[in-house]
Amino acid sequence: MVASQAYKLYNAERTKRTLYPWSGPIPVIQVSGEPYELGRQHAKACSERIKKNVLDTWNFLQKFLGCSKSDLNKDLKIYDEKIRQCHPSFAKEIQGLADGAGVSYDDIVLLSSHINILHTRGGLKGLEGLLCSSFTAWGNSTRNGSVVIGHNDDGVRFTDQFLVLLDAVPSEGYRFVCPLVPGYLGYHTIVNNSGFCVVGNALENGPRSNEIREGIPMWVIFRYLGQFVSNVKEAIEFLKKVDNGISGSFLLADKDGDSAIFHLTPNDNALIRPRKGEQDFLTLTNHCLVKRLQEHLELRPNPSSTYFRYSSITKAVKEKVGKIDLNTGSEIMSTHYDASSGKESPSGNTPCRHYEFEGKFAGTCRSAVVDLGKKRLKMIVGLGNPCTATWVEISMPYSSTRSSSAD
Repeated sequence: MVASQAYKLYNAERTKRTLYPWSGPIPVIQVSGEPYELGRQHAKACSERIKKNVLDTWNFLQKFLGCSKSDLNKDLKIYDEKIRQCHPSFAKEIQGLADGAGVSYDDIVLLSSHINILHTRGGLKGLEGLLCSSFTAWGNSTRNGSVVIGHNDDGVRFTDQFLVLLDAVPSEGYRFVCPLVPGYLGYHTIVNNSGFCVVGNALENGPRSNEIREGIPMWVIFRYLGQFVSNVKEAIEFLKKVDNGISGSFLLADKDGDSAIFHLTPNDNALIRPRKGEQDFLTLTNHCLVKRLQEHLELRPNPSSTYFRYSSITKAVKEKVGKIDLNTGSEIMSTHYDASSGKESPSGNTPCRHYEFEGKFAGTCRSAVVDLGKKRLKMIVGLGNPCTATWVEISMPYSSTRSSSAD
């Protein structure tokens, strides 16, 4: 897992600072070629971590949901078909991941499907812990008129503390970069060299129980967007048609300045665009921003963490309007203003989440900021809390070409 010269440490003066609970830069994995080779190279770079993720995920789901391995195997047959439905090349990549890591095909399907299994089998159980904070800014809000996107991953600590930065050049579709859990096909921050970026947040506590169903796994939806979609318009068209079984929010942006929020549930969706005359930015946490969609969702209490973080990140973006770039983007994601107290006080209610102060092994696991410039994009990624992260930067020129078989 050695980065090439194309990568460099960002804000190198931070490298000696201690992270909670990690230290050091995110490992970078570079893969290329046919789908099977993408998976095999990915797995060879971190096979032991994939094996551990597989073991931990099986144990967690059986214990947390109180179901047997045979019950879960029945689910995996369904999700395997859904993944193939999304794009047939993904099955070949799964096999490459399995062979490269020395695990089974079903083990890899489990890794990319477990969030859907938690919804379908667990309902509300545990879903309140699914969080994240994000923003996008463009036009007059950014320093040079480029598009800047920020996203904090407040995921499951036992897996998300071991993220890697996957830089993939597939034989089909666009080159994409995604910080993900080793063994996953995709995750909820992904950017490609067409100049399109998507980040994702949990939406409330999921759909109403009578609306949840098996669909294409959420992480696979993100992977498809990152590999095969070139702009916000295409992304919206895909999300309106996708076979989705749970809920999520997608913050979409492209290099041409188009940005939108898309709320997705199994039976309905909502598109949120900036209103004419408003400032050039959007912010997003975990509550539904469209009233008519709320009848499909299990709502979080108001007030609660999602509302406090939404107020805090919106305040942070407003304070940087006209100056937003990679540096100020990382400052926004490091915000410790807690709207519940009106003070600078790092906690579970701040965009840079610090639950360790409450005795919990939880909080922000990874932060990313993307700058979609005029000729190329830059992305910085830091493990752990962004306020103390060692940032790794990747830069790539845009390309409008992709294989026709990607359609």
